[in-house]
Amino acid sequence: MKFSNRSLAVLPLVVLLGLSLAACSSATSAGAPFAPAAAATYNAGDGGGKDIAPAATAAAAGTDAGSALITAQTLIIKTGQLDMQVSKPEASVAEANGIVAAAGGYLSGSSRSGDSDTLDISITYRIPVAKWDATLDSIHHADGGGTLKILNEQIQTQDVTASAVDMDARLSNLRATEQALLAIMAKATTIADTLAVQTQLTTVQGQIEELQAQRNTLGDQAAFSTLTVQFEANPKTEITSATSDWTINGSIDDATATLVKVGQGLASLGVWLVIVGIPVGLGLLVLFALYRLYRRFRPATPQPPRAPLW
Repeated sequence: MKFSNRSLAVLPLVVLLGLSLAACSSATSAGAPFAPAAAATYNAGDGGGKDIAPAATAAAAGTDAGSALITAQTLIIKTGQLDMQVSKPEASVAEANGIVAAAGGYLSGSSRSGDSDTLDISITYRIPVAKWDATLDSIHHADGGGTLKILNEQIQTQDVTASAVDMDARLSNLRATEQALLAIMAKATTIADTLAVQTQLTTVQGQIEELQAQRNTLGDQAAFSTLTVQFEANPKTEITSATSDWTINGSIDDATATLVKVGQGLASLGVWLVIVGIPVGLGLLVLFALYRLYRRFRPATPQPPRAPLW
């Protein structure tokens, strides 16, 4: 058997597998899973050569798995936002954390801002979908031993069943293609054959890993719903603010500061009078004196005689 004959014979099979891979990538849930190269054969050449055929059982298994995935259970991604005004934010957060932990959920993120009077805590929980309703109802009463008021609540749902079925079908097709390529590679006897099949196999395996990661993320989002809870401290009333902020020492300090400012203002005024007022005043007196002298010594203007009244 010659090297060139085997190399030429494997090329049509590699091309066929490439076309199968392209068709597999665009498959949707409406179509049946693609069984790659189920009937393809590899003729070794002249008489006495062996035929290399992909394992039919692998393709059949992929078809059966794909048919089962079409009837997958409904997957719903649920997210929620809950804003609450509480008198004891820290205690309410601790109570809500215990409720979620008891339901089998966990805390995936948190943030806080403000001081004790304006404290604002935001917690993001991941809750098992089966425990969503009961957990949400319990959090509605997580007052931490104080008062609680629900300000806002929003729940959104997204049906991702079609996307999950499509991904499962595509994964089944890609795995069937992978098994077929592995079977061909196991029987390849030349470097050219091995490299040609290896290129296709690497592409298929990369697509499997990427698509599997997306499918895992989708499944996690459907299995654990996301709830973000905002715990806001009750606003202080005007009377409470006034009484809590007033102290006798503070009033004394304020009065003393005001007196000091008045004294500083009077001192500044005196400085201005001494430095600016006196020179300016003297200058004005000199001008006034000159004006008086001018009026006294200027020649009298003759007056015209008055006409008689009759």
